[in-house]
Amino acid sequence: MFKYTRLMYIVYTHEHDGTPKHYYQRILKAKAGNGGQKMETTRTFSTGVKTLDKLLGGGLYIGENVVLEVESGTFAREFHYAFMKQGIMDRNQIIYLDFMYPPQALMLQLTPLVKTFPPGWEDKFLVLDCFSESSGQGELIFNDFYDTAPSWMRKVPTSKDPEQFHKFFGRIEREFVTPSARLVFNSLSMMQHIWGSEAVKEFFGHVCPALYAYKTLAYWTIVRDAHPKEFCAIIEHITQVVVSLSREGGKRFVEVKKAGWRYNPQSYQRYEYSVQGFDIKILPKARSETANTVGKVAPS
Repeated sequence: MFKYTRLMYIVYTHEHDGTPKHYYQRILKAKAGNGGQKMETTRTFSTGVKTLDKLLGGGLYIGENVVLEVESGTFAREFHYAFMKQGIMDRNQIIYLDFMYPPQALMLQLTPLVKTFPPGWEDKFLVLDCFSESSGQGELIFNDFYDTAPSWMRKVPTSKDPEQFHKFFGRIEREFVTPSARLVFNSLSMMQHIWGSEAVKEFFGHVCPALYAYKTLAYWTIVRDAHPKEFCAIIEHITQVVVSLSREGGKRFVEVKKAGWRYNPQSYQRYEYSVQGFDIKILPKARSETANTVGKVAPS
């Protein structure tokens, strides 16, 4: 169960926390950047999308971070929701950090999702509003929302300051993150817009391997073609899995660009997918298409 009293203490005192900025170094010995360490177990965990699990050889390995490279109109939010719902069904903790939307919009978006959760979900679901004090500039209209907000949704103070947020998140990790917990960061692009590229690279470079060491599963969203190549290359190098969502001619496509320890060439082809509500299906290729791409070699 989430310790909400403890969470509120962290929220309102983290500015004065004495945690060293680089405390993550104590667990970086478990770093798995570039998929360089073999997973501790061959067990896989579902993404919540069965057809995506199949592409990934059964799902995600414990500790993996997934970077979703998305275009507008590709229903990235539905991939997040499938991932989080699967975690709730498995009775794991979910932490959703959102830099994109004001709390009122977040509440509207999440309401249909939480209605599908089983009883007791409130103890496993935590939404952290990182918008109100950053892009929202502390406007009263956003702050007033928390007079009646549900206990599972909380505002992060000083989320505009990367150093203070780094310290705050470090405390969230120590207090709330347990093995098999699922985290969603929405999104790296908004974080870069607010903090700048160097601060985001530093944060991601610490947190991604830290979450691997904590044996969690995490999704990070980034907008395709919105960042310098060097920035994207570093993010892709550090993470364990990269999945691209694109749109072309009215169709939507998914492509696994990186996934350590998966050697099936068919995993790295581009597939069309459909979305209906919370139901996502990756469509099989026609035989002719498969024959033309079967010679592809899986990326390292």
